[in-house]
Amino acid sequence: MSKKSESSPQGGLALGESSAGAGVLGLIGFAAVFLVALVFFVTESYFLSMTLISLALLVYVAGGEFGKLMVSSLTIFFSSKHLIRNASHVQETAVELRRFLHMRKDDAGNIKSGPIEPGTKIKLPDNPLVRDVQACLKREKGKEYTEYVAHQYYVDCRELYDHFHAHYEFVAGVMPLFGLIGTVIGLIGMFDTLGANTSVENLSPQLALALETTLYGAILASVFTIIGSRFDQRIKALEYDYDILVNGLDVLVENQAVIEVQA
Repeated sequence: MSKKSESSPQGGLALGESSAGAGVLGLIGFAAVFLVALVFFVTESYFLSMTLISLALLVYVAGGEFGKLMVSSLTIFFSSKHLIRNASHVQETAVELRRFLHMRKDDAGNIKSGPIEPGTKIKLPDNPLVRDVQACLKREKGKEYTEYVAHQYYVDCRELYDHFHAHYEFVAGVMPLFGLIGTVIGLIGMFDTLGANTSVENLSPQLALALETTLYGAILASVFTIIGSRFDQRIKALEYDYDILVNGLDVLVENQAVIEVQA
């Protein structure tokens, strides 16, 4: 039941020792983008400056995974596909189990299924997960081992979604602080120019800095929160499918059902 080739997504999106941390690449990337952001800040292009700061923070936390993070975000935001193929196997198998067993949630949130006869035959999609479960039932491995096999198909994608969601959550949490820094700098500039001959024209650049950086920090924090929420939604959907899968497999094991692979 080796699933080494199935547990990693196409393009190497799975986590591993080489991608466990941001590392030096993340620090270098952060410094380079941050310096460019400072140039735009000095030239009073505050929106570009704040946008680049947010990207610099994302580069910092993602490091060498930045490209993978971008591809993953586009996939999650504009399609219903999972990032790891094994998670798609969980999804399609759960759909068939839910349909065949008439599974539903009761008022307490517990998953219930309709009764089946011992030895019932059930047709499931032809994928590695179904074939592994089929082998477990034939060898009478029991619930615990069957659930362990199913968990291997779920856990990698769950961890990947958590990992990428944390990146966006970090940037969303930090951006308002950079907006506040811009506000403080603007206020300091305003107080420095206060005097007997101070006019609105003299104060307007510092006031613009104070207000714009706060606004852009809040806007960018909202954008990254929205993007990160898509990963959180996928986590919840994957967990629901996994609960359906585990409960369905328990029913099959208890009733010694026979799995037939769909042609």
